Amino acid sequence: MGDAANLLPAELHCTAGMVPQRKNEFAAGRAAIRMATIADGSEPFAVPMGVDRAPVWPPGIVGSIAHSSDICLAAISRSRRYAAIGIDVEPNVTLPPDIAAEVIHEGDGLELESGAAAPLTKQHYVEVFSAKEAAYKCQFPLTGSVLGFDALSIRLMPQSQRFVARFEKSIGSFRAGDTLQGGYALIGDHVLTVASIPIERWEQLTLRKVQVAHG
Repeated sequence: MGDAANLLPAELHCTAGMVPQRKNEFAAGRAAIRMATIADGSEPFAVPMGVDRAPVWPPGIVGSIAHSSDICLAAISRSRRYAAIGIDVEPNVTLPPDIAAEVIHEGDGLELESGAAAPLTKQHYVEVFSAKEAAYKCQFPLTGSVLGFDALSIRLMPQSQRFVARFEKSIGSFRAGDTLQGGYALIGDHVLTVASIPIERWEQLTLRKVQVAHG
């Protein structure tokens, strides 16, 4: 876990009223961001928390933070490359039946190397859950929309460890049927997922919305 003593002033201000565990998780996320900035060759920057509890990234930067009980990760990118990114990490365990019933929906499935569709097995449920979390985190900075698990369907491609998240209804600049691309990997006893929207794709979506509005 992180050390709150290492937080920057704008971040430390956000921890007022947090219980110790939440403060440590918050600090761990910011420590992970510092590691990502070093890898990126950037100078350290503060990432406070907004009123919606989402990270507030500085201009020119997009990013995402993911926690499990024993892992904290962060990813950042320049906004000239990506409009948004989302990451998630989950223990690679079987989802309890009640959680699986909430997460898994009719549109979720596998896509085989041949291109044929196949149903999910229980071993894929946690991968779908994590993919939906990553896709949710990716779309949220762009739409501000809180989504249920039925708002996005996931098609896993096990051979390439890629996935496609499909919007089941129109949300912001996304229309029903629009997709986000992502990837997943098994790392130790965890599942890691990443979703992203290249800036060129986002410009296409927003231009389409403007054209419809003026059509």
